[in-house]
Amino acid sequence: MTPAEDTQVRPARLSEEEIRALSVEDVVSRLRLVRTRYHMPDTSAYVRYLPRFDPDPEDLSVKIDPYTEKHVSADQTGEFSLAELVTELELAYITVHVFPNRPARDYFIAGMDGVLRQVEFIGGQFEWSRLWLTTGTSNIGVPIAVFLGQRPAVNGRPSVSLIDHRFQVKGRMAYRAVGGSGQHVGEEFYPAGEAEHDIMNVAPEPGR
Repeated sequence: MTPAEDTQVRPARLSEEEIRALSVEDVVSRLRLVRTRYHMPDTSAYVRYLPRFDPDPEDLSVKIDPYTEKHVSADQTGEFSLAELVTELELAYITVHVFPNRPARDYFIAGMDGVLRQVEFIGGQFEWSRLWLTTGTSNIGVPIAVFLGQRPAVNGRPSVSLIDHRFQVKGRMAYRAVGGSGQHVGEEFYPAGEAEHDIMNVAPEPGR
């Protein structure tokens, strides 16, 4: 079995009790995301970050219509831990959302999708082409959602954050890795009970 084929194997799902028992450190050290390039007709391609390689997803974005913008092929181009992923980014941020069960994840996704479509309905300006959201069961058996925004979010630097929804419906930032000079990555864990941090990475760092 090749590495690409291995990532297509659906991971065993943990029970809700097992998911809640995982420490943040354990999730960060073991979680892996797969980068996939979806080739569209003619010359374009979309890059997505997924829980596992999926050569034929139903939808590549909350906005792209799979019936009118169907991809023609897909390639897996990497598999990364959260800290490793930061060094692959230049003009983007990623938030990885961890949930206690699939219904909680689906509720979160439905709410986000509904809000974004409402913004469009009332005439708001939203760059749909710069927002990508993928979901699935991670390699460690936990339901996750991966949100990719194409802009530096932390002081002009790419970042990858872990948002923990297992004990709070709205989620809390539990970990963040920020790209530095060269291959340097700054990592920080945020213990539960401390001051809340901006989970979507849109605010500047304190004191900046």
